[in-house]
Amino acid sequence: MLNSKEITMKKILMTLLITCFIAACDDRLEDLNKPTKQPVAVPAETLFSNGVKELAYMVTNSNTNINVFRLYAQYWAQTTYPDESQYNMVTRRNPDNFWRGAYRDALMDLEQARLRTLETWELEGLSEADRDNRLAMIAICKVYAFAALVDAFGPIPYSSALDPEILEPEYDDDQEVYSKLFEALDNALGMLDAEAAGFPGTQDLLYGGDVEGWIKFGNSLRLKLAINIADVDQTTAASQAQAAINGGVFTSNDDNASITYLGAFPNTHPVHEDLVQSGRDDYVVANTLVDRLVALSDPRLPVFAQPLSDGVTYSGGIYGTNNTFSARSHIGEAFYQPDLEGLLLDYAEVEFLLAEGKERGFAAVPGTAEEHYNAGIRASMEYWGIDEDDIDDYLAQANVAYATAAGDWKQKIGVQHWIALFNRGFEGWTVWRRLDFTGFNAPPGMTLADIPRRFIYPIEEATLNNANLKAGIEMLGGPDEAKTKIFWDVN
Repeated sequence: MLNSKEITMKKILMTLLITCFIAACDDRLEDLNKPTKQPVAVPAETLFSNGVKELAYMVTNSNTNINVFRLYAQYWAQTTYPDESQYNMVTRRNPDNFWRGAYRDALMDLEQARLRTLETWELEGLSEADRDNRLAMIAICKVYAFAALVDAFGPIPYSSALDPEILEPEYDDDQEVYSKLFEALDNALGMLDAEAAGFPGTQDLLYGGDVEGWIKFGNSLRLKLAINIADVDQTTAASQAQAAINGGVFTSNDDNASITYLGAFPNTHPVHEDLVQSGRDDYVVANTLVDRLVALSDPRLPVFAQPLSDGVTYSGGIYGTNNTFSARSHIGEAFYQPDLEGLLLDYAEVEFLLAEGKERGFAAVPGTAEEHYNAGIRASMEYWGIDEDDIDDYLAQANVAYATAAGDWKQKIGVQHWIALFNRGFEGWTVWRRLDFTGFNAPPGMTLADIPRRFIYPIEEATLNNANLKAGIEMLGGPDEAKTKIFWDVN
């Protein structure tokens, strides 16, 4: 008789023989092992829409672990924990998280969408024009993300950044990256064909399949990047601005590059997550903004901020300190709504860029700087629902009117552009760095020189990509500090 051990071994051998027999007789075994609910290849449309969603999150969220730019732009102040408005970039590792969100979440999805489009367009029955529209839409979004990384850090990995085979990508000079971004935009805009289709409307979170909208978005982005480099390369800035204007930039708020959020989690506006879903009271409106709006009798004040309990008085939180939530003006009610629109680039910004271009002597800019300045203010106020009569009265004030407002053109345009960018903290910080208008506050014990001009590089780069990081810091032209300026910030 067989003992128990021998019986067990016999069963194992029989099982192996039966498995091999089944495998030999059924060539579908490999297919049977594929998970039916986890597709091996994600469609390009899904990758694109998720990449755009992550791109929007990257610039619209207010999570103190990721996006602290509403604080750097001094729109918001903090209550319990003021570390971020005191420019501590290490404790929460904000630069690491912003960097990771851009590269891993937004850019990698967009790059994979590009590769899948090239692989499958013929199988999907797309025309070459449809394919090119999709590739152009992806390229414009990638330019937006890479530009934000340059504007935040300076030199960054670009040329080899999205190659999964390269684990330690080299850094590219920040001004060189801008040159390559202009090339990418030029190619993308040359590919867009309004007579052909792009991504389906349900997958195009910005324009719902409207290719004309993408053409205006690409040109408006081109204008923004052109103005950014005007102090370091006037010739290129002027030519790129001319190309953008000739191609057609935003002409109304209907053209805005924006993502629609919904009323229910998880598709709510990221700010709603931090102001409502978190159950926390971490933010109030900063005195930097409130004091400015009060001085200008700006009708956007009750939109951007809530009055105190008397229903009349506004009191901004002291910037750079911990404020008592109940004693300061809260963020406006509009920003507590789950379906608040998420803006990537808007018409008001385009008008202020055109005003700036005119003052810089760009021949391609039509009209006058004053006309574009007024149009920028009007566009912002109309977007936030301000009555037309109130807009007219505001523009007529001596301290607002272009001819009589205080300061040079950089001060006038800078202040009003900054106000209009209230819900776009990253760009508000960028405008301040570029134009250096007065009115910001230094946190207690600090000076205005301590306000960050850039993010420091992620801590994890020193661990994972140290040799290339050192080369990037050399390209930066200064130490890896918040005070070191990136290439276009020369004032």
